[in-house]
Formats: sequence, C-alpha cells, structure tokens
Amino acid sequence: MDYTIVWSSEAKENYREIALYLLDAFGFVIADRFTDTINSKLRILETMPFIGRQLDGLTAVRKLPLQPYNMIYYAVIERQVIILNILDSRRSTTA
Repeated sequence: MDYTIVWSSEAKENYREIALYLLDAFGFVIADRFTDTINSKLRILETMPFIGRQLDGLTAVRKLPLQPYNMIYYAVIERQVIILNILDSRRSTTA
C-alpha cells in the first residue's frame, strides 16, 4: 500500500518560488525539468518513504536530493509522507 504525500504550506510556497526563480533565471525547460524531478521523487516516496537520509540532529526528518541544487525535507508519519520543505542552494535564504 502506498503512502500519501502531504505538503506543508511552507513547502508549497518554496516549491512555487523555486519554480518561478528557475523559469525567470533559466527558462521554461529548466523549470519544467525541476517539476518533473519533483513528481518523480514523490512517486518514489509514495512506495519507498525511507529512502531519504535521516538528519543527524533530527532523526524524524529525512532529506532527499532532487537535483544538484535542490533538497527535499520530509517526515514519515503513519502512512503519510509530510513534505516539510524544499530548498534551493542557489537562492539566498536571507532577507
């Protein structure tokens, strides 16, 4: 039985911001590739949610690389994969 993917509001917003950044900075092809990669990784997480590496200081949270510059952070709770955040290392995290 597959796990259900659930997005946090922060993860949804970061996904949107990363996609818009990629579209603006690199064009449609790269932004579309990012979306395809996300969808592919989510399909994997539905069947193999423990594939990501546990964080050292917070073992309930796992991380999974999406592309060279992107990382997805998630937790597995019962039969759900909670997408906590998606980060892009090319973008500044400071205001």
